[in-house]
Amino acid sequence: MRPRLSTDFNSIKDADLLLKANTINSAMTNNPNFPEPWPFQVPSLPVLRDAVAAFQSAVQDALTRDTTKITMREQAKDRLLGLLLDLVPYVEMIAKGDVNILLSSGFDLCKERTHTGSTRTSLGAPTDFWVKRSDKEGELIAHVAKLQGAASYELQIAEGDPTVEENWHQHKIYTNSSKMIVSGLTPGHRVSVRVRGINSAGMGVWSDTVTLIVG
Repeated sequence: MRPRLSTDFNSIKDADLLLKANTINSAMTNNPNFPEPWPFQVPSLPVLRDAVAAFQSAVQDALTRDTTKITMREQAKDRLLGLLLDLVPYVEMIAKGDVNILLSSGFDLCKERTHTGSTRTSLGAPTDFWVKRSDKEGELIAHVAKLQGAASYELQIAEGDPTVEENWHQHKIYTNSSKMIVSGLTPGHRVSVRVRGINSAGMGVWSDTVTLIVG
């Protein structure tokens, strides 16, 4: 079965929805797989950004428990959800089942199930993960042992506290785990790096985190 994007947004908390929407917005910005301008039927990035900002503001306003502001929060949420759902068919059409292209959008993959109804076993955590400074300024080189069953590897970067999930963002999807070039970083900044395997069933467990100063 061709891999599909997950559209299960309604059951997640508001904070998680904001995080996911921001991740998608960031991943789709300047993404070579989805060059702009997009077809007019597809919500544009500026429209998506405005919807994210409006929902974030509405969530903050609703903390007062004012019923009117809560209603406005739900309206802003419904609009954001609608835009995300409208974006899914376009991403899937362009990707044509390519897992790397699908994941480059920032969306999650649906978990495939076997005929017995049980979820496929996900990939375990990669081993032998290390990161070192490159000879080039603002660049790191990462390595991880090849993970059996993995088709590619997602590498994420955190410049803040690595224990705070919101600080992590996708840097790139790699098909070769032996030498992953991490470029475009700010020299002198302290960064944390982690990686996980990806296959048609979804994303695996994260590796240990490596933290170092960018050269």
